[in-house]
Amino acid sequence: MPSNKNTLLRSLPEGFKPPHLLCGLPEDTDILVGFSGGSDSTALLHILHRYAEQSGAKLYAAHVNHGIRGEEADRDEEFCKSFAQKLGIKFFSLRVNVPEIAKNTDESIETAARRIRYEYFDRLMRENDIKLLATAHNADDNLETILFNIARGTGLGGICGIPDCRPCENGTVIRPILNMEKRDIFDYCRDNGLDYATDSTNIDTDYTRNKIRAEIIPVMRQINSGAVKNAARMSENLRADSLCLESMAGWFVEELRDDYAIEVEKICGSPSSVVNRALIRLYDEFSGGKTLEQVHVNALRALAASAVPHSSVSLPDNIEGVIENGKLCFRKKSDASPAPEEYNITLCDGENTISQTNSKIFIGTSHSSKFIYKNSILLSLASDKINGDLIARNRQSGDRIRMGGMSKSVKKLMCDKKIPLDIRARIPMICDNDGIVAIPLVGIRDGAKYKEEKASASSKTDIRFYFD
Repeated sequence: MPSNKNTLLRSLPEGFKPPHLLCGLPEDTDILVGFSGGSDSTALLHILHRYAEQSGAKLYAAHVNHGIRGEEADRDEEFCKSFAQKLGIKFFSLRVNVPEIAKNTDESIETAARRIRYEYFDRLMRENDIKLLATAHNADDNLETILFNIARGTGLGGICGIPDCRPCENGTVIRPILNMEKRDIFDYCRDNGLDYATDSTNIDTDYTRNKIRAEIIPVMRQINSGAVKNAARMSENLRADSLCLESMAGWFVEELRDDYAIEVEKICGSPSSVVNRALIRLYDEFSGGKTLEQVHVNALRALAASAVPHSSVSLPDNIEGVIENGKLCFRKKSDASPAPEEYNITLCDGENTISQTNSKIFIGTSHSSKFIYKNSILLSLASDKINGDLIARNRQSGDRIRMGGMSKSVKKLMCDKKIPLDIRARIPMICDNDGIVAIPLVGIRDGAKYKEEKASASSKTDIRFYFD
């Protein structure tokens, strides 16, 4: 750990934000750096290497050869490997044929390349227990994103540009040089004698972002030399406003909704910026993580304004919004089927069938694992933490389970985990005499999870839940 934090910060270039200040984690938290070999990522890796020498953080570098530029891409990969090795940084690389993958998945090459990169980074973070991913987005990239979003038509979120910190599947993405302009990065590379690779596709204005970079931003700088930094300041201010509105929308959903329904009066009488976000959030929970476009939000607001009983509007993923009893509700178009019957089944070793939901529960012990299904869900309980017989029953209104030191609503946990509504009705509550002990896809009650290091203190009871 550094002896003087102020000395550490002063030794780094202006515009660089240290990782621990971006994410709130300790200074010595390990960092994976997305390393293309261009000027931006080369400067970032070099700066982070200086940061790591003083903070104690361990660095890793990851490069993806997208198979787009032939020998040039191979040259860049070799450069990245050599540069990382000179700094003593562990290097990972991946070779893929992005054009072929994009053709098979019907994605643009840019979209496929980005998806593959982040999937690779996520895997490396998971396998190596790395909590931070640093990418080399800079202030020019931020302005390009803002202009690109404006051209497509965007709301406040698009004008906010690129966030300097966001969650990812296995940690947090940070952008330490987001406030550095491209020309500042070139100066840093020159002043520190850093070579870097040049991607020939960056000058191809057939790519939308390259056209913005090569033709529009230079004109903006002619109008105002501080255009890029001014855009960064605007983004920071707007992100603060957006976070406030998102927080208000969260309160709106939690306080006013009832089983994916919001009173029409509340929709029509509340600020549109909050209502829009609340509808998007509610749809996200109902659909299990799907995105609602602005055109559909507008249709829902028009539906609420008309307030005609039983009127409806179609939404993506076979969902519709409908007016019922003075509320705007979400429902599946195929929701004509009745709710599952109530059940309460005492579980025994081996196979237990729940005919009401066409599913099965297999109970095993630490010495038996014969009930293994490819698509099953496994929960392992400490046998001595089970009080009485285990039973499986349907979910009931008001169900709660103690997790993370708190009594939590099962309904809210399922919403938070984005479990689709049609699946939620089929998930059993596994109970003992003390209440709910485990819920497939949700979790296990505090203290009841089997832990290998404490195997001598208790045997294991495996519960496997399987449904078609």
